[in-house]
Amino acid sequence: MFEKSLTDLIQGLRANKRNEADYIQKSLEEIQSEVQQSDMYCKSTAIDKLNYLHMLGYDTNWANFNAVEVMASPRFGEKRKGYLAAAQSFHQETDVLMLTTNLIRKDLASANAMEVSVALDGLAQVATPELATDLFDDVAAVLGHSRPFIRKKALVCLYRLVLKHPEGLHALAPQLRERLDDPDPSVVSSAVSVICELARTNPHNYLPLAPRLYQLMNSSTNNWMLIKIVKLFASLTPIEPRLAKKLHGPLSQLICSTSAMSLLYECIHTAVVGDIIGVPLPVTDSVGRDIDFAELCARKLVLFYESVDHNLRYVGLVTLAQLQARRPELVVNQYETVLKCLDDPDLSIRMRALSVISGMATRRTLDRTVKRLMSQLILSNTIRLQPVSSLPIIGSTEYSGKYNGDAADSDLMALATDATGASLVSARGSIVQSRQLTAAGPGPADSPEYRLLVVEAIVDMCTRQSYGNLSNFEWYVAVLVDLVYTAGVDVGQLLSEKLLDVTVRVRQVREFSVRLMRQMLSDGQLVSRATNGSSAAKVLCTAAYILGEYCSLLPANSEDIALLLPKCLDKLDGDQQATFIQAAIKVYTNWLRDVAGYWSTEIWELVRAVTASTMAQLSELLLAKTDGGAFSGNSAVAELPLQVSCRLRHFVEITKAMSVATSNPSESAPQLCLELYELFTAYELNPVSAAAQGKVPLPDGLDLDSPIGGTIPNTGHIMFPPPPPVSSESRPRASQSGGGRKQRRGQKNEPFYLDGGDDVGHSHSLADLPDVDDIPVVQLDLGGQGSENVTKTRSKKKKTRTKDGSAKRERRSRVRTPSPPLAPVDIAGDEDMPDVSAPLPHPQPQQTAPAQQ
Repeated sequence: MFEKSLTDLIQGLRANKRNEADYIQKSLEEIQSEVQQSDMYCKSTAIDKLNYLHMLGYDTNWANFNAVEVMASPRFGEKRKGYLAAAQSFHQETDVLMLTTNLIRKDLASANAMEVSVALDGLAQVATPELATDLFDDVAAVLGHSRPFIRKKALVCLYRLVLKHPEGLHALAPQLRERLDDPDPSVVSSAVSVICELARTNPHNYLPLAPRLYQLMNSSTNNWMLIKIVKLFASLTPIEPRLAKKLHGPLSQLICSTSAMSLLYECIHTAVVGDIIGVPLPVTDSVGRDIDFAELCARKLVLFYESVDHNLRYVGLVTLAQLQARRPELVVNQYETVLKCLDDPDLSIRMRALSVISGMATRRTLDRTVKRLMSQLILSNTIRLQPVSSLPIIGSTEYSGKYNGDAADSDLMALATDATGASLVSARGSIVQSRQLTAAGPGPADSPEYRLLVVEAIVDMCTRQSYGNLSNFEWYVAVLVDLVYTAGVDVGQLLSEKLLDVTVRVRQVREFSVRLMRQMLSDGQLVSRATNGSSAAKVLCTAAYILGEYCSLLPANSEDIALLLPKCLDKLDGDQQATFIQAAIKVYTNWLRDVAGYWSTEIWELVRAVTASTMAQLSELLLAKTDGGAFSGNSAVAELPLQVSCRLRHFVEITKAMSVATSNPSESAPQLCLELYELFTAYELNPVSAAAQGKVPLPDGLDLDSPIGGTIPNTGHIMFPPPPPVSSESRPRASQSGGGRKQRRGQKNEPFYLDGGDDVGHSHSLADLPDVDDIPVVQLDLGGQGSENVTKTRSKKKKTRTKDGSAKRERRSRVRTPSPPLAPVDIAGDEDMPDVSAPLPHPQPQQTAPAQQ
């Protein structure tokens, strides 16, 4: 017989907790001998014990064949143990599954309903594509069984087989239609569940079942089946819009009458997703008044996000967001309720409320919403603010005892500063009264994902519809600066783009913006965190650009030059270094123009000192020194990027020229002080659309796809430095290279061919390059029709013939309708490129943000 039963095995495990592994190993050895016996009762008991051990995590695949043997037992109790073992341990790659086809088919045709039931359960768990193909018809035949629970299980089993054998779906559709008329409600509910699951993939196939489903929705009292039917109509209504008017009445009755929150949610969700709320038919509420269907749904949703159940609040906010996308005017009335959800301890509810509240922002509610979100960023363990005047740290025990309750939060925040000393100008009054600040652990506001969403929501609310919600642009710039300190996540790129955009577009806010940019650049701790790729580096780079571009709006100060040449400049990438240097040049020349108005001996000495200190800073940060320690403009570090070295040379030459101009004291300012400033302020930079260049009409006779100077051979070498010298031994013979020399001689006659010269193989330094004034300038006349090269390369576009037979290109003129100006703030819009027929006084930038001059 056998040594232990399942009960003995469980009792032994409880008695051997200290050496459980040894006991189980010994039991497995006993089971291995038991499954080899011919007694089916002993074998089935061993399989039963293996089922228990499998639930504890032990591998039992070695007994798969023995499980098939138990499945073939004529006794139902033993057969059930075998099917349970198959459902637990069999998988798609189990090799013994091929032995179960006839076994399962025999059990499906059994007269014993229990054997049919256990076969359906087991097949649904172990079905493979092969088993599904072979046994699909056998399971379909079971749908006509006299027992309702067998028909119900057969429907569910057919669904699992269709997933493995999609071709059987065509044969299943008539069976599903027939089962919808089954006299047993449980079978009908199973059929509806199967249809609902299959409709997720392709709801078009089940649109003919809509009339019968509509009848069931009006006659059924089973809430779970009604939920399935309503969800099914949510998939069918977008396909057949006529269903919306048909479902308007039944859904409104269910919403008004049902007390089940699950059914109420599905009805509201279907009405919103299926656009049934757009049907212009009134509904009667519980009081008897006729109201709009969408308004009824909005009122019922209040029950969800005001509930104490977190799950109901979450699904309520999800549906409210969907309603907001279709009828935003109905959601605005729920502003106060949604605002309370922003303080929910559940992070998922906060995120959903954040997405809804950002869409509710108006000119009236923007300030309050932003202050609430800013207070969440500030009052967290991520950011710790310390008020001045010896006030305790917010969040400490001393603060909680002294400044709780009736403390004046607005007065406290008026003094609040962050660790760097920069005041949070937009956070005044933003702390809510009811709060308990503790440092016990991270809260929902400390989640990096949530903080990122908060920053993006604040920016989106303020910039929506071209700043349509803003009435105070200085407040918006102050919010962006505050976010630099309080975000706690990497949002430097986003804040940089928005700071630059509002400063360039809104002229009235430029002076205030430049002041805040100067304040950020003077923050030593913020500058010390600026490294390549960091959030602080991106923001400071934009601050440097704004300060350099609009430095004339503030009183000139020589200290701004040092701010634009910080010690962390060598830690930034090439583009950021070039931005700082270019801004420093502009601030330097603006300061020279300013001091030229009140020139004196003291000013002369100051100019000499500032120029010398600027050269020293450049030498220390980015340039090398000669052996004697003197400054050398031609000793630029070789690793500097091209954009940095070019601007650096410009700055060096400007400082050299200024040193020469101020070498001797004079009573009047050198003319160079005014001329340098004019280099950068001759034309005002305005925002230009990225597509502006594409709107410029193409002149007649110009083909942009043809090379200007003919075909340039691909030598495989770069232009600078030249390729290494070729030895005389490896040089090809004259007969082989004659054609190449003729081609090069012909190309030398072309004005745009760059010849390497005879000094091939010699390296060139930047100091040995010719002066810019020595480069010959060739004037191109691309507008004429007599040029031979242009005539040969004219574009083969569609032409029309005039009466005299001459060719004339068809051109389409594009007229841009100017947008009406916004009042009272002037927001600059994207400008188009000027017409090619008019002379261009100055090259216009092509990017959205203004380019550096």
